[in-house]
Amino acid sequence: MSRYYFAYASNLDSTQMERRCPGSSYRGKAFLPKHRLAFTHPSSTWGGGSADVLEDLDTPGVWGAVYEMTPDDWKRMDEAEGTAYKRVKLTVLEAGLEDCPLDCQAYKVVDPTGPHLPSKLYHEKIVRGALARGLPAGWIAWLRGLSTKA
Repeated sequence: MSRYYFAYASNLDSTQMERRCPGSSYRGKAFLPKHRLAFTHPSSTWGGGSADVLEDLDTPGVWGAVYEMTPDDWKRMDEAEGTAYKRVKLTVLEAGLEDCPLDCQAYKVVDPTGPHLPSKLYHEKIVRGALARGLPAGWIAWLRGLSTKA
């Protein structure tokens, strides 16, 4: 099991991560190449679509954050993500640098459907987390431009 977790949606939010995984520590921003952010799961928690990363060779990739996790943190995160998500191995580029690959785990939707629009609340949480983690301005602008559920 990797020590590193790649977060790309609501877990960018430091308060949420501190609550869910109190033993985790933020390592830095990272880029997942050849993937796209999509909202492929209807979430009763958020009242709209919840995020997923889908392999897509025609897109540059997805920005997110890397956290170092303890075994207890992984247990808590597995519980928080529930049965709708599964853990997968991914290689990200730390700080977006080609020569800095890092093996991580992330959560992907088990049975993607949709697309679904994210709720305004969920969308705002993702944007706030991206801003707080210092993700690139272009990525934040793209996130801000996403449509949300009314």
